[in-house]
Amino acid sequence: MSSTRQSHKGKTLSRQGVLGQKGINLIEGIVLEMASRWTPSGPNEVGIDGYIELFDPGNGAPLGRTLAVQSKAVSDFLNDSPDTFDYWCDRRDLDYWLQGNAPVILIISRPASDEAYWVSIKDYFSDPEHKNSTKITFLKKTQRFTSDSHRSLLEIGRSPEIGLYLAPVPRGERLHSNLLLLENCPAKIYVASTDLRKPREIWTKLHQTGHETDGAWLLRDKRLIAFHDLSEMPWSTVCDLGTLEDFDTAEWSDSEDIDRRRQFTQLLNQTLRAHLYPSVRYWPDEDCYAYARTIDEGPLKLPYRSLKRKSDISVVSRFKTTTRDGRTLQWLRHLAFRGQFRRLGEQWYLEITPTYRFTRDGHYLARLHEDWLKGIKRLEGNRAVLSVLLFWADYLRPRTDLFEDRDAPLRFGKLLGFEMEVGINDKQWLSHDPKGKFEEIPITEELFLPNLDLEI
Repeated sequence: MSSTRQSHKGKTLSRQGVLGQKGINLIEGIVLEMASRWTPSGPNEVGIDGYIELFDPGNGAPLGRTLAVQSKAVSDFLNDSPDTFDYWCDRRDLDYWLQGNAPVILIISRPASDEAYWVSIKDYFSDPEHKNSTKITFLKKTQRFTSDSHRSLLEIGRSPEIGLYLAPVPRGERLHSNLLLLENCPAKIYVASTDLRKPREIWTKLHQTGHETDGAWLLRDKRLIAFHDLSEMPWSTVCDLGTLEDFDTAEWSDSEDIDRRRQFTQLLNQTLRAHLYPSVRYWPDEDCYAYARTIDEGPLKLPYRSLKRKSDISVVSRFKTTTRDGRTLQWLRHLAFRGQFRRLGEQWYLEITPTYRFTRDGHYLARLHEDWLKGIKRLEGNRAVLSVLLFWADYLRPRTDLFEDRDAPLRFGKLLGFEMEVGINDKQWLSHDPKGKFEEIPITEELFLPNLDLEI
């Protein structure tokens, strides 16, 4: 017999929230004792809890001096001694406070003992001795925040008439690179001598066996190099098995020998081309991989995983126009990428550079390919490029139909990304960038831009 217990824990007010409010209340009380005014920032504050506007305590006249205040209430001071205690600032908070021209004071309080201490952030960290640290050592005798602090605050307060501003709100950002992690490749590399001197001769002999083959091999210095086990059919028909050797792949991928490292890269390229074929073909003249489709087969859209959800993207688009003499001309735009294997640190990555291939029939380049390629590169924005990059990264990963086979030789992981502590508000940035306005250009076939789902 089993029973199910459900938790009925009600909503509670956090102790930290109560402590923080007590700190604010303590500050406000002291400011009122100065006969000045405290204005809280409100519930959406991001680093400044409120502002102190200073008034003459004798006659109540405004002095035109305002300070921004950040409150930190604590239960106990760190490294507390009769004379000092320490406080470590968050680096992001500190960067935020130090920008702009508004004076910022930090008040550390211990509401339980009605103690509060203050420091002018910009004055403290302008000292070379403190510049590279986030620690503040408070001196209890001189930095106590009381109504007597009025004169000192007046010296650092800035007149609102000259304009006060703080730095933009700090925000984190994830940067997406075009480096796709190569998670796994075959454990062995096989090498054997061959009497055949040209790749065409090897292809002919392999086809004669009637076995299915692919192009994932190299012919270098009268030797055949492959991830395939060359002792097995049909490879054994083109090799001298008496010379067959096998190596741990790491001996090649981690080798400091330039030639061996280059051959490993070439083998990766050949293997990638073999496994993308025939849906995606490698075109040596343009040094790119492009989705294959003919005029008769027409346009094609494929799903992919964007940053937020599943989306669709046109991998092949068909266009047509009628000339003055009545002829109808058609052409195709193929989604494509340039791929380079690169080793960074201890890892191998496939560098993906999105591009396009314009053809008149799915095979031969269109006469205006170069002009159209320059045009689309000039018009497409960051969002469009990122969408295409995400499509190729998703297409190459195991969950796509390309590498569902568990024996797939190359397995890719995620795009290399970086978490940044600071970021850029794209809307504000692009609003001042004339080139950024291209992002807002309607995506039309006349502009030859890709029919992309730009929700990334």
